[in-house]
Amino acid sequence: MEEVFNFYLHCKTILFHKGLSLKQSTVGDPKSGYGLFFDPSKFSNEELNNETVQLLRIPKHCTFNINTLLAVLEDEDEFSSLEQFQRTSGKIKTILREIMAYPGFSKFLTETNLLILYFMIFQTIHDNYEIPGSIEYYLNNVLMSIEVESAVDPIESLAKDYGHYPQIFGLQETLGLFKDLFQEYLDASDIKHLYSAIISRCLEIPEKTDTGDYEFSVHSTLVPILDFSNHDNTQNNAYFDVDPSSNDVLLLLNTDAIRGKSSKPIEVFISYMPTEDLLPMLITYGFIPDFKETPQFWTISFDREFLRDYTELDLNANLRLFYKWLRINPVISLVKYKHNDQIRWFINDTTQEFGSLLLPFIPPLDNAKIARWTYDHTCHLTFTKMHCLVNPETNEHAALVAENYHSLIEERELNGDDFIHLPPLAWSLRYKDAESGCLRQRHMNCDEATSILQQEQEQDKTKTKFRFVSFFRDFLKYRKARITKPTSNSSISRLLFEQEQEVINDLTTAIDSNSTIFFSDLNTALNTEPNKFPPLRFHNDHTETNKNKDKLVSYFENPASYSPDSFTDSFQDEINQYAVFFRDG
Repeated sequence: MEEVFNFYLHCKTILFHKGLSLKQSTVGDPKSGYGLFFDPSKFSNEELNNETVQLLRIPKHCTFNINTLLAVLEDEDEFSSLEQFQRTSGKIKTILREIMAYPGFSKFLTETNLLILYFMIFQTIHDNYEIPGSIEYYLNNVLMSIEVESAVDPIESLAKDYGHYPQIFGLQETLGLFKDLFQEYLDASDIKHLYSAIISRCLEIPEKTDTGDYEFSVHSTLVPILDFSNHDNTQNNAYFDVDPSSNDVLLLLNTDAIRGKSSKPIEVFISYMPTEDLLPMLITYGFIPDFKETPQFWTISFDREFLRDYTELDLNANLRLFYKWLRINPVISLVKYKHNDQIRWFINDTTQEFGSLLLPFIPPLDNAKIARWTYDHTCHLTFTKMHCLVNPETNEHAALVAENYHSLIEERELNGDDFIHLPPLAWSLRYKDAESGCLRQRHMNCDEATSILQQEQEQDKTKTKFRFVSFFRDFLKYRKARITKPTSNSSISRLLFEQEQEVINDLTTAIDSNSTIFFSDLNTALNTEPNKFPPLRFHNDHTETNKNKDKLVSYFENPASYSPDSFTDSFQDEINQYAVFFRDG
């Protein structure tokens, strides 16, 4: 990599500070490779009087994002002749037309994936077609030459036990796409290597737009030399920015990192992620940062099969169906934090999403055995009733309408999606009316039910959390029994296994010893939050087992005789609430 550094150093396009150099990184992980270093003795007093010192200036045209790649490819001067320009352009356009015709390709269209797509095309054709020199140099000497390790290599084995994590699921899907597109031209190892190299080096670079003085767009960008900078949030001494007058990318060193330092070179550290969300960092960059006082996060994605099959606590709710209908993402955020000189994992109950996760665990009313939630196996008839009331002209076809809703609901319940995008008319909540104190029931969405929970007495809130902790303890036991060793011999699999075991053991011990497990009980504010996991869509394109199949009421039951009174006291209000769906649907 010294050759690459020196190449760009002498190209007279990228501007280097004289105190900048490339050396073996000081980061403990041997896979960190090289890093950028600055020599404090090479800075002038004038520079030290500023807040920052410019270490690098990389012109926009030296970076690689979709816009800059297209600009280079459309420039005849980047090729040795007009003939070579036309030949390469024609080949790339032909390949792109074939790729765009691939079924379902549009759902993979992100800037990063397009960037990967172009570089895979370059790797495919560069032996027989001329590629602009700047692109070919970076492709051959950086992307294809660096040692890189991410979750891409062991993705097939990881997906067996972690496929319910959106990052793993999405990575497997996307990598499968690139394999299908390029398997005739590239080895699987080259496809994985190039994919890993790009996602681990891409930066979100702002760029000033032409539409306004203070408007910026952000692009997924590869930035030569800057991409040698390593991550450390606790030793962070530099950051990247953009010069709004030219859109040049800058690497700026905080002068506080220079003052009072010896002449010994110091490694440049930037932040890949301001919040150390460990699973995304492991998957993308191939490492987990050591804990250094600042909070770290780990988000658990619950096994969907565990939610479907869980029968303890007499919940009267199939948790998988419950979360699907109320559109609650079945994930829980954990935070690693130092408390009373002990570094521990806590359940991050400070998020709004956590309140939604608690909904099926609301205890029975007044110590009675009256379940708070009831699932309506005949909900297709509720849909039919509302549909015919909103659209009176369909009354004579009510049986056919019921048949259609029955099929639609069954398909939505059994597909792999985390959310059922229908009005939440399958689950009814029993609650005490805040004004009258009377027992009532109605169908509710997540926000409405959460609001009811917030009005409950503090004692009931405590019981709700206690019931959730019992469920969570069962889940930890389930995971510990299921994942007994790394899924493969890769270091990523080992790190993932070790991290999950740490979480399981730590929280299991805390629960069993009645120690504090909720972060809110520490009375400490978090100044950052992890990125939110997206819900899964078409998880493995599989059909789930429906244990309630025998209980489903046939759609041939006469819809006209059906009464929703067993599940709601507010049927007319619900019709008004969801009239738009039935009218438009």
